Amino acid sequence: MKHKKRFFSLAFMLLLCAALFACSKEPVPSTEATAGSTEAPAASPEVQTPMSQVSEVPTPEPAESQAVIAPVEPTAETPAPETETPVETAPPPETEAPAEPAPPEAPDDRDPLQAAVEACATAEKTDQIVLAVDHALTFWEKAEDGAWQLRMEAACGYGKNGLVLAEERIMGSKTTPIGAFPLTLAFGTGENPGTDMTWRRITENSYWTEVEDESFNTWVESETPVPGEHLIDYYQYKYAVNIGFNLEDMVYSRGSAIFLHCKSADHWDTAGCVSLAEEDMLNLLRMLRDGAYMIIVPDAESIGDY
Repeated sequence: MKHKKRFFSLAFMLLLCAALFACSKEPVPSTEATAGSTEAPAASPEVQTPMSQVSEVPTPEPAESQAVIAPVEPTAETPAPETETPVETAPPPETEAPAEPAPPEAPDDRDPLQAAVEACATAEKTDQIVLAVDHALTFWEKAEDGAWQLRMEAACGYGKNGLVLAEERIMGSKTTPIGAFPLTLAFGTGENPGTDMTWRRITENSYWTEVEDESFNTWVESETPVPGEHLIDYYQYKYAVNIGFNLEDMVYSRGSAIFLHCKSADHWDTAGCVSLAEEDMLNLLRMLRDGAYMIIVPDAESIGDY
């Protein structure tokens, strides 16, 4: 009896161990099963292992479960992420294109004397200028395009005692006045040689008066002598032009009878007039017209003063 009790006790223990072993091998539910499924997986049948193989069965390691996270669908309670509205930025300011460099100025190929004539104030009053710069005389004429052209060059003489400012000249000083003056009258001992200026022929009664009255510094015809110059007495006046000195704001003490005329036979000096060779005087007269001016200066730099 004792042996039977022991046998049953041992068998009971073996069955109990087999039952516990079978429970530990029950399969884990798959994670891929749908969340809404309520059916439990079927239990694996219990396998009874012979007692002789109990000690040889290794303890299985639990299987690693791989969790699969399903994407969460947005619901009314889970709003979709807001997208940022791009901020409108102002366009960059327009930059002005750099100005094109000015073209280089063309070189001034004019003669310096021509440039001085064109720039002087007298050039605005007339289209003909007789210019005496020291002992060099030139004649300039304005062309249709406004440019001043050189028409003549010649040597000239002037007062024995030199040049002096017009407002400082004294009668009888044998000086030639500096300044710009109108050429008012052409005259001579013969017929008009072909000038377009107003021409007057000298007679036996022709005088340039120095009388201090309204006739001062003008031409008069008189059968009796008149203080001043008796014009027919001077061969230098074969061809001549009156230089309009001391006409405006007349001052008696400054003198009168300042002419452009033919030079003396043996010298260039004068008592205050400007002298030219007879051939040059004749050529100049044939180009002159009423309205011409004469500028008398000691140097080219002084042309701009007149």
